[in-house]
Amino acid sequence: MLDVSSLAPEMLALGAFAGLVCGFLNTVASSGSAVSLPILMMMGLDPIAANATNRLGVLVGAMTSTGTFQRANQIPWRMALRVLPSVTLGSAVGALLAEYIPARDLGIAITAAVLVAFVLLFTKVKAAIESAASAPVHFGIREDMIFFGIGVWLGFIVLDGATYLLLALVLAVHLPLVQANATKSLALVPSSVMALIMFALDGAVVWSVGAVMAAGSIVGGMLGARVAGSASAKKWVFRLLAAVILGELANLGVHYFFHTA
Repeated sequence: MLDVSSLAPEMLALGAFAGLVCGFLNTVASSGSAVSLPILMMMGLDPIAANATNRLGVLVGAMTSTGTFQRANQIPWRMALRVLPSVTLGSAVGALLAEYIPARDLGIAITAAVLVAFVLLFTKVKAAIESAASAPVHFGIREDMIFFGIGVWLGFIVLDGATYLLLALVLAVHLPLVQANATKSLALVPSSVMALIMFALDGAVVWSVGAVMAAGSIVGGMLGARVAGSASAKKWVFRLLAAVILGELANLGVHYFFHTA
């Protein structure tokens, strides 16, 4: 199993940077795993180990940003406690699925997720972010099912899961953007814990590498929470979502057109 002691200093720095970017993007917008997963594989982890180890960075970044949001009194706890059970249960189901679905099928699932996020971003999402959820806050059975489904994806591979959490909290629940971002960060904590436990029981987590990434995630989560809670959050959230998702689409295009591994 890969150990930190076997890595060159520049690779360790790269892992910490991956955690910083992951924590920052997941807090301000989403899709931090689009950066951290490829870097973990570059460091020598196989896709399964990278998917499992990445959860430690996501968890630490989410805990850090949640603490920052809480100190600013920006977490709507009454609504958040309704969201958490569905997301957490779904993440356990998703982590189980990840152990049984062939690796070659992950590419299809990832592509579908990125394309859906792209379509939503440039249709309803921009208007929703700009209007800052003017409709009355609502949560019912439909929303429970939506968040369970998002939880399944979070447990399965996490990529773009934070995007779907943010979209659901703004579009379906109609939370204001800052509160939606705070609730999203909080929801990533138990869902990441659940997935991490499932992967750890299977022996897939490389804890030493995950620790390096987690250290970077602390800084990224703190910086991200400051940006997400600022007056200019609406502008930056949309821009970062657009940049990250377009980057993912470009990467997928290179992969499929040039048949890279």
